Amino acid sequence: MAKIKIVADSTCDLPIAVIKNLDIEIIPANVIFEDHIFSHYDISNDEFYQRLKKGEMSSTGVPSPKVFKRAFDNALNNADEIIVFTLSKKLSAMYQTATLVKNNFFDENVTIIDSETVTLEMGLITYLAAKEAKNGTTKEELMKLINDFLLPYSQLIGVVDTLKYLKKSGRISTISWLIGSVLSIKPIVHIEDGLIKSPGKARGKEHALEILETVAQKIVATKKSDTIVVGHSHDLESALQFEKIIRELPNPPTDILIGEIGPVVGTHLGPGAIGFAWMGDFDEEWLKKVKA
Repeated sequence: MAKIKIVADSTCDLPIAVIKNLDIEIIPANVIFEDHIFSHYDISNDEFYQRLKKGEMSSTGVPSPKVFKRAFDNALNNADEIIVFTLSKKLSAMYQTATLVKNNFFDENVTIIDSETVTLEMGLITYLAAKEAKNGTTKEELMKLINDFLLPYSQLIGVVDTLKYLKKSGRISTISWLIGSVLSIKPIVHIEDGLIKSPGKARGKEHALEILETVAQKIVATKKSDTIVVGHSHDLESALQFEKIIRELPNPPTDILIGEIGPVVGTHLGPGAIGFAWMGDFDEEWLKKVKA
């Protein structure tokens, strides 16, 4: 039986311990400050967010094709075939670059998949696929799982603490940023059709956490998998608080991962974001159950 290995770009934001345990090969994206270009794991999450809090601004970049080829070669050193997940091609050129490298240097033993998502949701897809690969699932079975379950049913909901970084990255207008800052509006974010969208907003952090708790009750009651990823951007205390809330719900998931949103996605969200990813359904009506 052919051995399958999972490869993902670093915006999956999985904990390093999980990456090592499941033998996932990572393609590191670039994080750029004015004075330096860092490969994703050459700057710690703590240093990155501390620099943001001091007023420095960062940007991101797709690594060179050479970095992709090196990752593919490394993965194929101890696998017969690899499946590569990238963040949504509507958000980055990672998918296009991965496809270019595959077409020029590899054949059918490399499969590139647009996850149509990013960060915690992409991490959940990568994690569940890697667990199956480690258990010896065939490529045919794994591709069926990916196409029929992981991609269609993965979901993410989160709250961004400040609009500052979304404004800088062009995700919102200056007018929206000014209004939101004055009113302490915190956008609810959800990924739909490969794009980050905002199906609602919260007035202040307390209201935001109440909305997330309401959504958590809905997703735990209707979940299609026992794995949930709780994530944060330099706010572990809130993430642990949310993990506790989820574990105390009726019929809680048995597998809860806590991950930190890394420098690449953190560039666009900033510190203080919190959210979670799950396998199941999502209804915008859930967001309207909590009044400000």
